[in-house]
Amino acid sequence: MTERVKLQTISSELLPELLALQVDEAQQHFVKPIARVLDELSAQQTAHLILANKQVVGFFVIDTQYPYQAELPLQQSVLLRSFFVASQFQGKGYGYAAGAQLRPYVADLNPSFQHLALTVNCRNNGAQALYKKCGFVDSEKLYNGGPAGPQHLYFLDL
Repeated sequence: MTERVKLQTISSELLPELLALQVDEAQQHFVKPIARVLDELSAQQTAHLILANKQVVGFFVIDTQYPYQAELPLQQSVLLRSFFVASQFQGKGYGYAAGAQLRPYVADLNPSFQHLALTVNCRNNGAQALYKKCGFVDSEKLYNGGPAGPQHLYFLDL
């Protein structure tokens, strides 16, 4: 891949470009609309961009409040939420390039945390394959409170 993929915190000048992104219709029940995610950000959550050659191609949230302690008792864990690459940019390796950078990026932003965790819908096979390729491990535990059905709990040691 000749295009450079970079992760960075959200910036106001790139907000219009970010808000224009959409996922494929078949993926919409797995990811909330970006505007809604941004409106619902808590004090423990930060929004981040996936850039390819300085163009916004994706988005994710880092949440320092890990709510899955009962299902997967990871100590000092931070949560990855709403990770996606917009439909027009899928299939170009951006998701993998971004995912491969998550470990150092998140560890740098949150040095006191030991794990990056996420949930992924049991029916979202494409995302599961991507996370595994990026080094995430399926804990073999399920979270049953997801709005689109059961979710696998994955983790990555930071």
